[in-house]
Amino acid sequence: MSISIPTASIPTASRRAPTFPSETHPLASRRLRVVIAADTFPPDINGAARFARDHAVRLSRRGHEVHVIAPTVSFTPTSGEIETIDGQQIRVHRLRSIRLPRHEWARIPPPWDVRRQARRILGAVRPDVVHLQSFVDIGRGVAHEAHDRAIPIVATNHVMPDNLASIRGLPPRMVPLLARMAWRLASSVYSRADIVTSPTPIAAGYLQRNTAISAVMPVSCGVDLDRFSAKHAKPEQTRLLFVGRLDPEKDVATLVRAFALLPPELGAQLDIVGGGSERAALGSLAAQLRIADRVKFHGRVSDGQLETLHHLATVFVMPSRAELQSIATLEALASGTPVVLADAMALPHLADDGVEGYLVPPGDAAGFARRITSIIALSEQDYRTMSAHAVARAAQHEAGAIVRQYEVLYEDAEARRSAIPAPRAGRLR
Repeated sequence: MSISIPTASIPTASRRAPTFPSETHPLASRRLRVVIAADTFPPDINGAARFARDHAVRLSRRGHEVHVIAPTVSFTPTSGEIETIDGQQIRVHRLRSIRLPRHEWARIPPPWDVRRQARRILGAVRPDVVHLQSFVDIGRGVAHEAHDRAIPIVATNHVMPDNLASIRGLPPRMVPLLARMAWRLASSVYSRADIVTSPTPIAAGYLQRNTAISAVMPVSCGVDLDRFSAKHAKPEQTRLLFVGRLDPEKDVATLVRAFALLPPELGAQLDIVGGGSERAALGSLAAQLRIADRVKFHGRVSDGQLETLHHLATVFVMPSRAELQSIATLEALASGTPVVLADAMALPHLADDGVEGYLVPPGDAAGFARRITSIIALSEQDYRTMSAHAVARAAQHEAGAIVRQYEVLYEDAEARRSAIPAPRAGRLR
């Protein structure tokens, strides 16, 4: 699908939105062998898994050889089996893992096994660069092995240790201690990387403040503009859309309460895509508020279904307090959907208040309801103008420019690594 952007009322680049140079050549000038180390990967549904998948596909389309090291879906490991993802053949090495109790998708590989398997995989693949997606479990083991072998390392942080409070069954008194331990682990792992990135300037600053890493580069997760068709008109039916994990830090309950405050004559429907620990509680809340017949929980959906839901949505709402970027919001913007976002963490990087949508204090259900209603009440022309601004903002995060940015970073990491002597192999501490 292609994006068609109205020529009128398109904004210039916002001072807060990252931009990247565009290039016209379809393939990379040099073919790299890249290992992506991910502690979460499809079929998991979350932002880190989505970026790891999309980045692997984008690199493959650019002509690079891509290997992914990720947890198993079941307990049985696999050794470099080819998985076809978005038409690209990606070699995925699945390490034996067990599911974290009371968590829908998080899986933990035995730490002693990760290092041994990482050593075997890196020795066989001989990558030009390793790209870490986290500092825990697989990310940690691969980082140590790659560093010991003087393999260039780029690390992208998608993890917020402060979100440990959302894990069901975890005693609240343990959260601060575990968060401090996680930050120390992040410092240890990322100090072995040649280059460290995070999706937004706010996310980069957040990582710098909490670790010993002094220079974190903001690089967007990007959005594939050819996947999402921009609206040419205001949808006839009023539909609100949320896409994401149904976990406490996403604060979907605020959205449900806001939806209940909308004037009934609007005849609005709320589409909620995703699963998580809060699914049953949110369903009960909708029933208590007497809006269950107008709230649809879609669970997991295919890429095609997601694109359709974005196209049908009048307003996209992200009430989360804990976004390092929000790929779902980028996809809504690319679809030309005005957004109402929590004015928290990195979400303000994706919309200027009153331009692509609105920012609302987190947890303010009445405020969300007012802003949602104001977008629904827009005239056709005003809605199309806000939609055009949304598409233009998404274009600043175009996936092709992002993957080319990472190609440059991979070359920079190689240059930095070649300038220092290789360390002696040591034991994992």
